[in-house]
Amino acid sequence: MKKWVGKIFRGIRTILLSLFVLSLLFVILYKYVPVYYTPYMFVRNIKQLVSGEKVHLHHQWKPLSEMSPHLMQAVIASEDYMFLIHNGFDTEKTNLTINRGARTLYVENTTISQQTARNIFLLPGNHFFHELFETYFTILIEFAWGKERILEVYLNSVEMSNAVFGAEAMAKKTFAIPARALDISQSAWIAACLINPTELNPNEPTTYLLRRQAKIRSIMESLMEIRFQF
Repeated sequence: MKKWVGKIFRGIRTILLSLFVLSLLFVILYKYVPVYYTPYMFVRNIKQLVSGEKVHLHHQWKPLSEMSPHLMQAVIASEDYMFLIHNGFDTEKTNLTINRGARTLYVENTTISQQTARNIFLLPGNHFFHELFETYFTILIEFAWGKERILEVYLNSVEMSNAVFGAEAMAKKTFAIPARALDISQSAWIAACLINPTELNPNEPTTYLLRRQAKIRSIMESLMEIRFQF
């Protein structure tokens, strides 16, 4: 009996160690390599397949240097006001405070770092182990990637409209321009849709979306003096 228990214990230990090493390898790999396909893209394709839709995605990777600084400011203003200085987690819930009154659909307080970890390494979920692994990968990318890479991966991987992933695809689909050409207003429109990208559309602004875009622009004014060292 003890012999079998020992084998089981060693087997579990080997599996956990292998998963740990594999996770580190992927984190290091994605620090340098563009992320062309994510678990969230996979889930979107599966949903399309199940519903009988044509399986498709709009996505085009672009380095941060080819994106508008206005978009970076708008996304930080909308999603994670303390992004540049926190350690991956908004423990003071500053973003909720800053965005109070104009984000009625906002139900959670996750940072850009947490969202990036979730988008790149995990399938969608809402349970204890999902949050545990999200925290784990957030700590890893904060340590291994740094803010510039996290923002770059986020802006290339987050779903910004239905089956539209990343800033370049969103800018071209919505405004027929590349991401580097987005102005302040267009950037705020895109950021405003992140709360519910499958339903909100800058080309079909609702009352909520108009209010949200105006709020983001007002928050951006306090970020205008920030010069990204990217």
